[in-house]
Amino acid sequence: MNKHPGDGRPPRGPRPIRGTQPSGRVLRTEVGEVELVTRPMTVGDAGAVREMHERCSPESLRFRYFGPMPRLSDRVIGLFTNPAKGVTFVTEVVGGERVVAMSNLMDLAAGEAELAFLVEDEWQGRGLGRVLLRHLLNVAPSRRISELTASVYATNYRMLALFKEAGAVVPRPAGAVLDLRVPLDGDPLCAYEPCR
Repeated sequence: MNKHPGDGRPPRGPRPIRGTQPSGRVLRTEVGEVELVTRPMTVGDAGAVREMHERCSPESLRFRYFGPMPRLSDRVIGLFTNPAKGVTFVTEVVGGERVVAMSNLMDLAAGEAELAFLVEDEWQGRGLGRVLLRHLLNVAPSRRISELTASVYATNYRMLALFKEAGAVVPRPAGAVLDLRVPLDGDPLCAYEPCR
């Protein structure tokens, strides 16, 4: 796998691979010269998803799950792979079968879902979260979702900035966790091509 020179991390700059349809359920991107594919999670991905969680720092897991999550239980894996509960995507290195991120659209009620994602520490700060958020926003209408929410720690400044860029309604801080509303209209993020 190509690394960013000097720091052992993947290179910056996720971009779509030519010909990819960002609104589809499968998304192909490149970070530097590393090709990634984002696709719906299956039960067969449980081992790779658990390994990715084990590589994540306690802080990354706390930001995602709002508490310690040392290991994903079979019940949680079952939730992530149950189409009646929502859809979970895994992002993996093509040819390496290494999952580096997971993103979720979990149904709350008719027409409403909560979105969340977890990016392995080694891949954070490279723009992958922005691409995954755009992917979830593009997939949501195909699932008849008209309202998206997200819960974010008030101290998770990187994630808050990402959601604000997407046009999320961010309430005034009133506690440790902020409940955001994420709009689905318009084109709030231009992750695939320059904004016009």
